[in-house]
Amino acid sequence: MTTPAENKDVVRRFLKEISSGGNLDAIDELVASNYVNRGMGNLDLAGFKAMLSGMQAASDVVIEDLVAEDDAVVLRSNMNITLGSGQKISARAITFYRLAGGRIVEDDTMTTPDLAQILGGQVPTLASP
Repeated sequence: MTTPAENKDVVRRFLKEISSGGNLDAIDELVASNYVNRGMGNLDLAGFKAMLSGMQAASDVVIEDLVAEDDAVVLRSNMNITLGSGQKISARAITFYRLAGGRIVEDDTMTTPDLAQILGGQVPTLASP
């Protein structure tokens, strides 16, 4: 079992390497095969990879707070995303991560403005609820 500090390190690395760095190869190391992104309509791992490849022109996540307890990590952040179309989006976010075995299994982000609505049709495969 990983410690809260180790779980925070996984989330930091996820944000740095995948969300901001565009290193899609790191997904399989940091994210579990049964991953679900609740904030994007129960997006599964395959759908998450497809979504990231479509919006990875540029993104930046600025961590304001990162708090962990047991298998949960909560992030408060600012997100700046440039979609493949060149559209720029900025949002404030609160994200709940649940981890198991050192990998992220659940990712539930709430943003202002609502990125799920803005991204709309760019969210492909849905996991079973």
